[in-house]
Amino acid sequence: MTGQTAESELIAQLSSEKRSVRIQAIVKLTRVGQTEMALRALAPLLKSDDREISFFSSQAAAKIAQKAGVNLHEFLEGSAQPDINCESDMPAAEVFLSPPKEKITRLLQLVRTTPDQIPEKTLPAVGVFLSRHGDISDAGFIERQLLKDNSNLALPFMNAAENVAGVILPRVLPGLLASREPLVRSRAVSALRRIDPEEAERHFSDLLASRDPEDRLAGIGIALLFPFERVKGYLLSLLPDEKDAEVLTACQTVLATNPELDTALSVLDSIDSVSADQKARLTTTFKAICNAIGFAGILPAEQATPENIVKLWKQQRLQSFLYDLEIQLACADAGRKKAIIEWIQKNRAHAKVVELIERLGKNPQTEDVYKILSNAAEKSGAARAEKPESSAGQPDHDQLNESEQIAILKTIEIDNFAENRSWVTQQATQGSTKVRAEALNTLLRIRPDGKFKDLARSALNAEDIEVRIAGFKMLERIDPDYLKDKISGLLLETDPNLRVRAVRFGLKFEEKASIEALKNLLNSGEQSVRSNAINCLALCPFNLVFKTLMDQRDREEHPVIARQIANILRSNPSKATLKALDNITRTTNPAVSMVISQARNDLFDIVSQMPSQQEIVPQTSRTDSNADKPYSVSNVREIARRNPNWKPSYKADTKAAAPATKTEINWQMLFSGSIVLIFLAMLPMMLLSERSKPEVAPRKKADQDYRVSERVKPVETAVPAKFRMNRACSLSGTIEKIVSDQSLVMLHETSQLMVKFEKPEAKPFKQGDRITVTVVPYRVNPNGIILSRGQKIAATKE
Repeated sequence: MTGQTAESELIAQLSSEKRSVRIQAIVKLTRVGQTEMALRALAPLLKSDDREISFFSSQAAAKIAQKAGVNLHEFLEGSAQPDINCESDMPAAEVFLSPPKEKITRLLQLVRTTPDQIPEKTLPAVGVFLSRHGDISDAGFIERQLLKDNSNLALPFMNAAENVAGVILPRVLPGLLASREPLVRSRAVSALRRIDPEEAERHFSDLLASRDPEDRLAGIGIALLFPFERVKGYLLSLLPDEKDAEVLTACQTVLATNPELDTALSVLDSIDSVSADQKARLTTTFKAICNAIGFAGILPAEQATPENIVKLWKQQRLQSFLYDLEIQLACADAGRKKAIIEWIQKNRAHAKVVELIERLGKNPQTEDVYKILSNAAEKSGAARAEKPESSAGQPDHDQLNESEQIAILKTIEIDNFAENRSWVTQQATQGSTKVRAEALNTLLRIRPDGKFKDLARSALNAEDIEVRIAGFKMLERIDPDYLKDKISGLLLETDPNLRVRAVRFGLKFEEKASIEALKNLLNSGEQSVRSNAINCLALCPFNLVFKTLMDQRDREEHPVIARQIANILRSNPSKATLKALDNITRTTNPAVSMVISQARNDLFDIVSQMPSQQEIVPQTSRTDSNADKPYSVSNVREIARRNPNWKPSYKADTKAAAPATKTEINWQMLFSGSIVLIFLAMLPMMLLSERSKPEVAPRKKADQDYRVSERVKPVETAVPAKFRMNRACSLSGTIEKIVSDQSLVMLHETSQLMVKFEKPEAKPFKQGDRITVTVVPYRVNPNGIILSRGQKIAATKE
């Protein structure tokens, strides 16, 4: 890349909407800029009201003018000349930025003997001066500046500390790492790497995992300070969910600048499991990496085409990709699940995809996806077969082969069940393994009748696992008492799919034994088995499984399963949970490190706004080896919490508030609690059908504590009739609380609504404003507040 090209790119970045990007571009122009074009671009910024932008612009302009041989003040049309009279009490900032050689000693003497007389606006220039001409005797002055200021204006003093006073870094870095400014944080991480590379990587991971794209950009800016193999893992884990164009471009630049065939193949691992919009973004990145592979000669140019690398991916990575899809489907959001299902449907003719669909039908977590794919096949006619008629006019399906019989069973509905009943029942007893299992599933789907108890019991005791699972599913519905009597033996089953089902059922009766069975399943080498086990642990009282979850988190190297664990931890926020995550210092897989960092960031935002209360800290297998490091992630987080300039994702009310009264509500806690409530709403689907409730012993009240927060009492959860569940509606009201830039609580007539937007739509508004919003109500939380997703917001015209 030529200097001119780099300069042009930095000038373009001066128009970015992100303040940190603009400042970083100005700082880089100090080194890269060398033409009048750069000076013209900086000229409007010299008189900016933003002190940081005006200082860095002045510094860059002075340096560029020197390199270009231009008189800056003449170029800027008669600006006042800088005060270069070093005999005065304190020279102007320009003198410290470009000091005459013969005056350097005098300037150093002024700084060292009269530091209190340096004007505030001149201090950053003094930092630049000391980074070039200072020495260890200036350490005390540099340290005082860094301890009192962690804004972007501290950057020159950070350079000075590294260049001439490295001894002060351990003392000043904690406050700098806690800065709200992305560039300061990233610069501090860079400095920390010289002292403690492992802890620096944890802070680097936290930057990349931030919800703020400016933090992520700052992290990517220092990415190549770390081993590229680790950096590659971090960036690849960002790509599937990254929507910010500048962040995606930065990721693409780093990955394409260090092209590897494995990187291109890894992008393809994600490209078909994301939404159409995101697929287009990742395709651009993939093509850029392919071009770089050809340009670098890693593959011959004719072999480095996207089409050829896709073929290579199918040969080398398709099988592992399909196994990953299976567990992604277990915890993907609606958009990603839809994209994965569409990809499977499109490629279902491939033999390996057929195997995947069969696995989805056996996996308790993905049975719903299997049904969707089966229904789609039936509707398309792909799975339909002609129905031969016997001479008596009755169906004669025995003439069909196994696959045709299975296809017929899948198409039977209640309206034609009567004429096929005897054949279905016969196949459920005497059919081949696959036909028998499908016949049992058909009976369960169409006619879950108590008359089939003996048939289901016989199936459970069969030899073939598919038949046994089908029998188990029938007994869950029509004869749970029989399963209850057999549960102890079922918890010891060797087949993981059957044992997972037994555990899910057994949690209602043999909780302790079921949890022990789950611990054994977590040792499985099959990722789908471990994923199922974590899914079951989510149904258990959190205090009973916390240690198990953290022990698994310590050794789990699959990012999707790690995310499952993180979701459970987020749903149970506490200082103890946050501390346990802080104790995880490093993982082999950078993608897993990202999951941990994201969970830490989110939990900190939630926990920092929870009311103080005494907690019993559960024991885990790890201890905090970083407690004595002042710059550790956990210690820096505490500094950030006390820092009034810190800006968490869930902001507390910035107004000075009186002590809370009994009638006041902690909006932040209610908002974080809504995550738990949404999860709990799904539990009935995971447990027994309502039909079997009279036959099942009810759980004791104490067993339900994990389901509902101790701070609230359950209330009716249906959205009031005046609102339409999951339908958009427009309404007006008054803002009661600004919870964060993305969420607020408003009063509409007599109803309170908590509205969460995808973007910082609430930022321009304040408490008491009248607004009109378009929202989608979806639930009422235990305090009677209607939770809703915001689509539009505008000030109400009076």
